[in-house]
Amino acid sequence: MALDGRIAVVTGGSRGIGQGIALRLGRAGARVAILDRDPADETLRLLREDGAEAWSTQADVSDPDSVAAAFGRLEQEVGPPYALVNAAGVFADEPFLTTSAHTWDQVMGVNAKGVFLCGQQAARLMRDQQGGRIVNILSTASAQGFALESAYCASKGAVLLLTRVMAIELAQYGITVNGVGPGTVATAMGSAYLGSGPIAEHELARTPLGRFGTPADIAEAVAFLVDQASWLTGQAIYVDGGFLAAGLPILAGLEPAGAEAP
Repeated sequence: MALDGRIAVVTGGSRGIGQGIALRLGRAGARVAILDRDPADETLRLLREDGAEAWSTQADVSDPDSVAAAFGRLEQEVGPPYALVNAAGVFADEPFLTTSAHTWDQVMGVNAKGVFLCGQQAARLMRDQQGGRIVNILSTASAQGFALESAYCASKGAVLLLTRVMAIELAQYGITVNGVGPGTVATAMGSAYLGSGPIAEHELARTPLGRFGTPADIAEAVAFLVDQASWLTGQAIYVDGGFLAAGLPILAGLEPAGAEAP
């Protein structure tokens, strides 16, 4: 396993998808470092219960000075990273015409600028080690527009193209850069968006596998990219239960007109 004893940084690892990724990488043998605006006490406890070495520091990924300080502490106290997973993210669900500049800046700052800043800091350290793995957490919103999510979709679309540019430029240093795009995942953020009304019903109708995702579903794809895939870079893997592949869904008990049994 490539990760045995190596340092894997996970931003946004205090909860949700980031926490699931941190735990999965810890089980793969990584020494896990959490960068998060909030304390990561629960994630650290779970990692250590699994026998993984764990470290954390609080940082605002949208602030250049905060990110630089966090990576400086990481290098001094733990060591240079082999892997970085940019999982920190925020969400805004507002009509385009009433989305404020403040909301736009906040969402773009964490979701896009944060990937840029953390990616730069990690890649500079990886370059000196002649290799590394970066995984940026995207969304199905990076591939398809969603009403009421102008800032969020724009931020994730930006990260998709940033991922490709990073892959091109960093390949010369032995660094791979890929993206994982979750569909709707059952986390606090996902549940607040979906609730139990018609939006949830519509999403499930368009999801061939018939359920929402879990952090563990996303973590498996990330672990593959970090621990296994050595000749894969500049790609986006959408882990969405088939949501993006679905056009007109098959409704229970109905068949297309004129369909014949095989």
